[in-house]
Amino acid sequence: MNARLTAYLQLVRLPNVLTAAADSLAGWLLAGGSLAEMSGWLPIAGASMVLYASGMALNDLFDIEVDRVERPGRPLPSGRVTVRSAAWLGGIGLALGAGLALVGGGSAAAAVAVVLALCIVGYDARLKHTPLGPVLMGACRGLNLLMGLAHAARVGGPVAWCAAAAFGLFVMGITLISRNEARGGARRGLIAGLIVENIALLGLASAALGRNRFPDPAPQSIGHLIAGLVVIAVIAFIVNRAGARAVIEPLPRPIQLAVKTGILSLVWLDVGLVAAVRGIGPAAAVAILWLPAYSLGRWLYST
Repeated sequence: MNARLTAYLQLVRLPNVLTAAADSLAGWLLAGGSLAEMSGWLPIAGASMVLYASGMALNDLFDIEVDRVERPGRPLPSGRVTVRSAAWLGGIGLALGAGLALVGGGSAAAAVAVVLALCIVGYDARLKHTPLGPVLMGACRGLNLLMGLAHAARVGGPVAWCAAAAFGLFVMGITLISRNEARGGARRGLIAGLIVENIALLGLASAALGRNRFPDPAPQSIGHLIAGLVVIAVIAFIVNRAGARAVIEPLPRPIQLAVKTGILSLVWLDVGLVAAVRGIGPAAAVAILWLPAYSLGRWLYST
């Protein structure tokens, strides 16, 4: 593949971009939306993707001086992507994301997208290295799920908000772990991140158990509930195994693997929740997005 194109795909963390699409598609389905309504969920999934991509471009733009020292091979410090190009990509993506959300989900989805864009800029530009950094990053992914839910009355209602909050909390845990990925070190932060991830997993399981309180509840099926909870349980095992390895050996490589595992697990958390609430068919549509994310993740870095 063209080296310049590869540099741009690395800049936006393409594997992660696809996991962002899974969030909003899951939200759409959880709120009673149908896969047949492509004019709704497709623009919203596109909004998630461009917002995530623009956030990654801005992240590296604001971090360029740090990356010159710690990650000189990345697209911006290596010069493979110019600072001006990254700035344009970030700015246009934020505006385009809000526009796509408006097309797919109306004013409520657009409002969530605008708040999400503000959180992205706040995190990248000012708050990343403060105690609010992990909280804000978690809020970004929680809002991403909420953007898919926004087409429903009251943005899905309390149980949907709890699901989005738990999802954001899981990402907060990943962010706490990722703070040590460049140099390794502090076990305290790794343990804290792992604890937060587990609290979030319990929250998602609780949301799955409250499936009949989602908008337009599907007919009850204990089989769907069990399938969803099994998926969440398997992800809990995989995440804890990767996290434990990082705690035992707090070096950059195990920590990066723990972060990557957490990020790619996001799709499966979406799958588990959708399976419990809406059934296997809709969940399988979300699961499909994991395949390109995983395949691309073996070629392009995602942390």
